[in-house]
Amino acid sequence: MAKVSKATSPDHLTMQLFTPGMSALHRAGLGGLASTLKSIERMHASGQLSDAKLPGPMVGGDPPWVIEPTSVTLHFGEPERAAAYLKRLFTVAFSIRRDGLIFLPGQFDSEPGAALLADLQSGLALTFLQHGKVRKLAKDPTTATYDPEGDGTPSVEVQYRKCSQFKHQLLWSEFVEAKTGCIVADVIKVDGPVSPGTVVRHVAFTADTAAEDPPERMLPLCFAPVGCVALPVNRGVAILLIPEVENLVDFALDRPAMSPTTATECQIANAADAALQTQIRLRARQARDTAGIPGVYAMTFTPTPWASQQKSRVATIHVGHGDEKVLDRFECALSQLPPRIVVRTVKEAVGRGRKKRVVERKESFRADSVVRPLIADNLALGRPWYAGFVRLMTRINPATSRPFRQQIPFECKGLHAMISDPDMWDHEGEALVVKAVHEAIRQSLGRIREDTDGKQAEGKPRRPLSQATKNRWERFREKLRLDLAGSKTASQLRFALADLFSRGGSNVVLRDAWAQILPVIHKDWQLARDLGLLALASYAGKGGADEPPDASTEPSPNPIS
Repeated sequence: MAKVSKATSPDHLTMQLFTPGMSALHRAGLGGLASTLKSIERMHASGQLSDAKLPGPMVGGDPPWVIEPTSVTLHFGEPERAAAYLKRLFTVAFSIRRDGLIFLPGQFDSEPGAALLADLQSGLALTFLQHGKVRKLAKDPTTATYDPEGDGTPSVEVQYRKCSQFKHQLLWSEFVEAKTGCIVADVIKVDGPVSPGTVVRHVAFTADTAAEDPPERMLPLCFAPVGCVALPVNRGVAILLIPEVENLVDFALDRPAMSPTTATECQIANAADAALQTQIRLRARQARDTAGIPGVYAMTFTPTPWASQQKSRVATIHVGHGDEKVLDRFECALSQLPPRIVVRTVKEAVGRGRKKRVVERKESFRADSVVRPLIADNLALGRPWYAGFVRLMTRINPATSRPFRQQIPFECKGLHAMISDPDMWDHEGEALVVKAVHEAIRQSLGRIREDTDGKQAEGKPRRPLSQATKNRWERFREKLRLDLAGSKTASQLRFALADLFSRGGSNVVLRDAWAQILPVIHKDWQLARDLGLLALASYAGKGGADEPPDASTEPSPNPIS
């Protein structure tokens, strides 16, 4: 009988992009591995990385790996050199700078500033590195500051806790046998820090219900933090963006363009907003065909009542491949309703007794739009961008415990600019509904002022608004909001609009475009209600009480870090 020889360990590891079992997170991780290997090539070519720190020796000027459109192959040289190869690879890929910030070279073309890395580290701590056992952080916070962005934007301070170690730096040891240094042949356990949201199905049957992967699928998962983008919304909520990877060579070039670079780019409002901002950055920096922009899965992580000690994956939204119209409309919303850095003056007491005095200091914080998240969700889901506007006019903002409508006046000018852009509308009738409501509001406010303050005398300067006129204007707006938002049927909405139009007097927009306005109101009364409320929120008067408030009076949102 012939002797059965023992299988030898391989001297390489090949990972296929579309092999069975590769999820979207696996593929993004394999893209992160490819971009990390490309960054190592750049650092070695520029002299930043010596030969001794490379995962393996160069062979004829070529690196010890091969990146193809659908696969990555790591060449160890000898089977027993796999341990040293992976250890050096993980050391470069998951590094910590001297200032205690996690630095993943595969995400950038060049090393970014401390404040940007602090924001990205906050995102990692809310997704991949949630548990205290998988990271070592200092107790006391450290402050990093964004440099001004060159457009008059003030600097912003970001606090972080210095990191001395995190789990991904040590994961290489799970891929090799301790005695021989060769790649293991068994499957490897998958847990939350490697794949957020992955858990054991039943703790009583851990051996049978735990997630496991072979080395060729587990290694890409280890590099998922590089291929994905994790950003904090605030201290308790984060968004994990998982891009769709279809070509590893292209993705390795695109990945740095997906990372934010400024304080405002790190500020996101929800999952769809983060995904569309990433696609906008990729389109702007790569100047490529919109159809080539990858789709993105955006996952929301937040504490839940049944697991408040951790951030669970509670929702996922998919934003498809770059769509020209969707990105154009979102870019308009992003430019008109952008994240802002607001500076306000804070007074505080210093000293004690007779030496006590009040000093003033400037404080900056990041404020964001309450309308743009709704627009992003609608565009991502293929709905009209204004759909569901009624929610903003009736609901409470959980971040501030105040009605959303109290913050909308800060965005009046941006909304007015958006509705004035013809590219924002699929049908002219939608824009005409808004214009007709604007005209009715203008005439109603004018009539109220004339009834309260009297007619304007010819040849004399216009008198300032009286407090009585301001009060009546406010009551008119609130009644109109309640009439529109309270409409629960098509007939109630038609009555509210008819009442507004009839009391406003002769409406030139309504008279000239009635044939285009009427079908919009009859086709979908809920969207017509949203258009009416959008018109109310975007109405920009000519001075006086119609001027939107100063942004410096806007309430500060929950801080990110």
